[in-house]
Amino acid sequence: MFYFLYVLKYHKKYFKYIFLEIILSVIYNLMSILLAITSGWLLTSTFLLKIINDKIEYNYIIPAIIIRVISITKILTKYYEKLIKHNTTLYLLKNLRIIFLKKIFYLYPSNLIKLHNIEILNILISNIEVLDFLYIQIVSPILSILITIIIIFFSLSIFNIFISYIIFSILCIFLLFYSFYFYNKGEIIGIKNIIIKEKYYFAINNFLSYQIEYKIFEGIKYIRKKIDLLELKWQKIQSIKNNNNIKSEIIIIITINIIILILLIYSHNYIYDIEQLKYFIVSFLLFLTVFLNVLLPLSNVFQNISEILFASKKIIDILKNKPTIFFPKNNFTINKLISIDIDNLSFSYGKKTFDILKNITLNIKNNNIIAITGHNGCGKSTLLMLLTRSWDTKKGNIYLNKCNIKKWDLFSLRKNISVVNQKIYLFSDTLKNNILLYNQNNKNISDEYLKKILKLVGLNKLLNTNQGLNIWMGDGGRTLSGGELKKLGIIRSIIHGGSVILLDEPTEGLDITTSKYIFKLILSVFKKKIIVIATHDINIIKKVSHIYFMDNGSLIENGKYDDLVTKKGYYWNYIKNDLES
Repeated sequence: MFYFLYVLKYHKKYFKYIFLEIILSVIYNLMSILLAITSGWLLTSTFLLKIINDKIEYNYIIPAIIIRVISITKILTKYYEKLIKHNTTLYLLKNLRIIFLKKIFYLYPSNLIKLHNIEILNILISNIEVLDFLYIQIVSPILSILITIIIIFFSLSIFNIFISYIIFSILCIFLLFYSFYFYNKGEIIGIKNIIIKEKYYFAINNFLSYQIEYKIFEGIKYIRKKIDLLELKWQKIQSIKNNNNIKSEIIIIITINIIILILLIYSHNYIYDIEQLKYFIVSFLLFLTVFLNVLLPLSNVFQNISEILFASKKIIDILKNKPTIFFPKNNFTINKLISIDIDNLSFSYGKKTFDILKNITLNIKNNNIIAITGHNGCGKSTLLMLLTRSWDTKKGNIYLNKCNIKKWDLFSLRKNISVVNQKIYLFSDTLKNNILLYNQNNKNISDEYLKKILKLVGLNKLLNTNQGLNIWMGDGGRTLSGGELKKLGIIRSIIHGGSVILLDEPTEGLDITTSKYIFKLILSVFKKKIIVIATHDINIIKKVSHIYFMDNGSLIENGKYDDLVTKKGYYWNYIKNDLES
């Protein structure tokens, strides 16, 4: 209930629709019971009147009209109840996905570092639909049944206050123990169901994403066995849940029939007036018979409630996440970023973890091309990401154009910094959309310009099809080699047009010829810009204006290539094997 109300705070105007749906559900329950009781009265009265006096005329018209009116009211109530319930739920789920995505978009790596992409996808597709069950199968039925019981109790107490208390007490005690029993039974199995389902999705995702690696290293049998095992566990859990559903239905039916048996014994032993007996039997026994159908929706509520609340909690935990990085709303009028100053910077990925970067200080001026190099894991890529403010520093400051990076608004920062990541992602989309990304609606970028850029970086062969820029890339389409992906990353940066270019291992995994071509391309297309390259490539390092050598998170040496080699310090020891070979 709490999780559902938490979601509803984003849609307060829909409280009235939910309240109306519950009221309609109560009216439907009451109409079902009233229809059965009225029909029973008609039949019982007819039967008893026939026995007492065959000559008495009985008017069937009025009772028949009453029954028809109740029946029509019941049908209309059910129609509008379902209409409001499902429309409201669909609206809430649709907007919950939008709210969820908006939260994700504004969160930064510091928020999402513990989440896997497949987990986010699972929440979007599977867990959000759980709130449908939370509302339709838990909140609405429980509230409508409780309200129905209270109304019926006061109504039946008119006929016999004592037996009404007995029925009401038995039902309350039954529902109390019933809810605790099946909640406890469903708690462990429900959480297991969610965990197994998530593992199953992870395994399927790994197989689909990395099936080539599985085939090369003969892992197909392993992953298939793992998926089959998870499937069997999932089926076993579903079987247990189905058995619990059947058991809960049987318990409800047995309980109602026990109450009916008690009433029959009571009426036989303690009610002697035939008129009182007539109304007693009709009012109470028919009520219990019909009320059985009202209670049956509870059969799968309490054993599933822990699973539903557990899944809902995962959604709410993300919705409660607040960005750890806040950008001011002021807009800079800076057209070009001409200096970067890093002052005594330290950084770690968590409060309790060790520092990845330690006391980093460096200054980069306009038109500088610098290289940051060092052993794997020394903090090169992390330093680049801090320049985009993907995380905030633990200690120290970053200044862009002598202004603290924390005072830059989001738009100005993103506009001035272009990034070519170590891993370039190829999206399942057209070539044009893969290039433009966020610029897809920019009418100032013509197809001719894109073709010119593709030719400039050496990817014009992608246009040698009838589809041209609309050729499909990624899954089910054209794939790209490592060198082609690097070129695609460079094209994106050209289109982006930032005055600072950050490149993370732009030639990693490429042959010497391709590496030289990529670097030559970088120098030619990013003229008069600040270029910062994290790299191990000695051919790049030789040609940059300044080198910063990192070790264990610290900048321990810097200078020009020839000076560092002549000095024979830390950097020379790092590359001397390459020089000797």
